[in-house]
Amino acid sequence: MADDIPRLRPDIEVIPTSYQGEQVFMVRDSLGLIPEPVLLQAEGILLLRLIDGERSLGEIQLELMRRNNNIYIGLDAIQAMIRQLDEAMLLDSPRYRQARARIVQEYGRLSIRAAHLVGKAYPAERPALEAFMEDLMASGGSADGPSPPEGTRALIAPHIDLNGGRRVYARAYGALRGLAPKRIVLLGTGHSMQDFRFSLTEKTFSTPLGEVRSEGGWAAALREAGEGSVSPDDFAHRSEHSLEFQLLFCQHLFKDSFTVLPVLCGSFHDLLDRISRPTDQEDIRNFLCTLKELIESEPDTLVIAGVDFSHIGMKFGHETSVAALLPEAKAHDMALIEALCRGDVAALWEESRRVGDRYHVCGFSSVASLLELFENVGGRLLDYEFLQEEPTRSAVSFAALLFTQKAAAGQAGGQDE
Repeated sequence: MADDIPRLRPDIEVIPTSYQGEQVFMVRDSLGLIPEPVLLQAEGILLLRLIDGERSLGEIQLELMRRNNNIYIGLDAIQAMIRQLDEAMLLDSPRYRQARARIVQEYGRLSIRAAHLVGKAYPAERPALEAFMEDLMASGGSADGPSPPEGTRALIAPHIDLNGGRRVYARAYGALRGLAPKRIVLLGTGHSMQDFRFSLTEKTFSTPLGEVRSEGGWAAALREAGEGSVSPDDFAHRSEHSLEFQLLFCQHLFKDSFTVLPVLCGSFHDLLDRISRPTDQEDIRNFLCTLKELIESEPDTLVIAGVDFSHIGMKFGHETSVAALLPEAKAHDMALIEALCRGDVAALWEESRRVGDRYHVCGFSSVASLLELFENVGGRLLDYEFLQEEPTRSAVSFAALLFTQKAAAGQAGGQDE
């Protein structure tokens, strides 16, 4: 690392917003090491971007001066600003790592994964939450729709804010009414994961709707099979909403009749140019093939992936406007969705390789993993939406897809006789 200057922490969120008529950047910290949201002006963000682990202190000085009409900025002043950022717990420094290690150890000793967004994203009291879920489910239309198709195996649902995605959530989970799975594999985006492909937990999940036990035996088998690809701790689950939101719907629909296997998926984007599907990589193959065998051994298992698709606009680092990016982002989403509906993981991978990570599809690893778990399944698009966020000049897309087993040739519904 150049001059031993710590870079920006990888687990904080920097969001462009407006404050008193000026554009600023709000820093949010899911760890809670920063007790209150921090607002940074453009100068602070510029310095954070220059502290990239590659530039020396002298190179940072020259770039700051170049961007400030060659006004001299002393090295002492830059070092003082870096110390202030470190004291504010914004940098990936020894101070931050020691504090994080303590929190990870404390969380690891717990047996319960407490609801993280209770009282924030949804009501904290059970009666109010039950009414909230009923109202949300009504957003998808009639509750007396058709029964789930025979051979229902998996669902893709959003993980965006519950109110922002209410119609698509309702269409997704409305398609599961009448099912009674004994166990649910929850695949979700590990937004804070950096170094591993998967994160598992054996903790019991708690929400105002009750407690749901995790499949500890399955988790142990997967941890052993996927050695090297699985995080040694389960800290990524502590504040992750991509599974928490799915669990609420499962509890609402299936009450207390099921257990869960919570799986958070890290990024696969670094593999796009090296392999043609997830199972081409040995550690991922061992993990997913073991999970596939476990699912096949227990037919009353349902797989749910809580994912969002394209993320575009200033909040996600784009300089181009949302209006300009929207048509091509939608086209990319539709190409991914078509590949998912065909059960074609190679086509899904190729479409993602074509665009790289341009549209920040955070659910890519989860849906690619989902396709590797089944043979001969087909998907059906239930709903799709792009939600725009004016304050951050950004937008996020999400969808609902239902997957069912295709009939084999010669069976009813198979090839024409």
